[in-house]
Amino acid sequence: MKISKVLYHSAWLLFLLSLFQSLAVAASVEGKVWISGWKHGPALSMERTGAAALIIQDRLYLIGGTNKETYISRIEYSYIASDGTLSDWQYSPSKLNVGRSYHGVVHVGRYIYAIGGSRTNVKGLLDSVEWAEVSSDGTIGSWKMEETRLNIARRCVHVVHINGYIYAVGGFGGKLLDTIERAKIEADGRLGEWELLSDPMQYARYVHAVKSVGDKLYVLGGHDKSAGVGIASVEWSQQDDEGMFKPFQAASKMQKNRYGLEAIVHDSYIYSMGGIDGIMHLSSVEKGRLTEDKGIVDWQYTTALPNARGSFASAVYKNTVYILGGSIGKHLTNDVAFAYFNEQGDMGYWGTPEEAEKIRKDKSNKLQQINSRYPNKVKVIDYLHAGQFSLLQVARADGMQAWLVVPAGNYAKGMFVRFADGNLYPNYYNAMLKRRFQIVMFVKDLIPIEIFE
Repeated sequence: MKISKVLYHSAWLLFLLSLFQSLAVAASVEGKVWISGWKHGPALSMERTGAAALIIQDRLYLIGGTNKETYISRIEYSYIASDGTLSDWQYSPSKLNVGRSYHGVVHVGRYIYAIGGSRTNVKGLLDSVEWAEVSSDGTIGSWKMEETRLNIARRCVHVVHINGYIYAVGGFGGKLLDTIERAKIEADGRLGEWELLSDPMQYARYVHAVKSVGDKLYVLGGHDKSAGVGIASVEWSQQDDEGMFKPFQAASKMQKNRYGLEAIVHDSYIYSMGGIDGIMHLSSVEKGRLTEDKGIVDWQYTTALPNARGSFASAVYKNTVYILGGSIGKHLTNDVAFAYFNEQGDMGYWGTPEEAEKIRKDKSNKLQQINSRYPNKVKVIDYLHAGQFSLLQVARADGMQAWLVVPAGNYAKGMFVRFADGNLYPNYYNAMLKRRFQIVMFVKDLIPIEIFE
């Protein structure tokens, strides 16, 4: 998949755009104001992506991952204070036997399991499982290799525990997978044989997100390999009396196509966070309401992440949500951020009026900078691909339409872009498309925008 250099060069502007949604300020309470945004905690010891986050007692663990050079076996953790803030990160003496990334991790009672993933890029797929015992204070003991293995080696697998079974959902195993397999947890913590379930999901899911609530399983987003973009579809099912799943049903689609996203659950909402839409990393977050009979309904945008990122880790502890590491554009990050939930299920924190005013001024100044560099905002209504170029038919808010010739990329109908003025070419003929256009504008400097100003 090609992503134009101009999009990478505009990464700082994407960061600024992400602030617009995340810095809205609410009414004052007891001398403070609610700020829809995130605070930053102590940074991880290293940049990493494809890691798994887990909370045990009052410790937030980050397990495995990769820094693009090494597949990591080391585990680091931070203590969570009563107000949700974090201590400095430190390494656990316990290490995985196999450095793995894009794996699944689940904590069940006295035991923790690390399942599948990869140990070298896409080819080093893992079917192995390892487990460790957890002490009463939250310390992880030594890891042991489990005798049983997955039926299919799975990269970007997600795992959940429901009623005595661990389920491994989707991933990549030489092809994108729509299958689920399960293993029963024995009394001594070991796992029974992995069993492929007979009923697949509706779609193959890779770099997707998975969450369970009670006996229900929710699967969100993923990668459309043929188009090279994220998908917005969501499906769900419920465990039956035999530990299988009833036929999967479609839930309401997310508003944004996403892969490399993270999902969390808090109270009656499930949240879809960040990821990649096919062109750019996303900062947007949407929340959907969990229902008994329709899965998830009423997706709506809420507080954005502090920056656009994908393939990061996340965790929820009481009323606090954490995001850890991941990729921002072409680069990895060791950034850790956290926010609290309010009564409406939106994320943010209480700050001083002075802090809120500073945020308001910063927002106004940054909006002016972006409007100055990218004065034109349009909606994509059609697109054509022509080698190193894409042609976008766009419409302004007043209805005026035009064709733009832009760097090649995976554009989609309905998305918004901002661009700087380019050069007009009347009577333009594109030999690859074998089509003539009355007039086009060649544009080099543009950015997709995923949020509304």
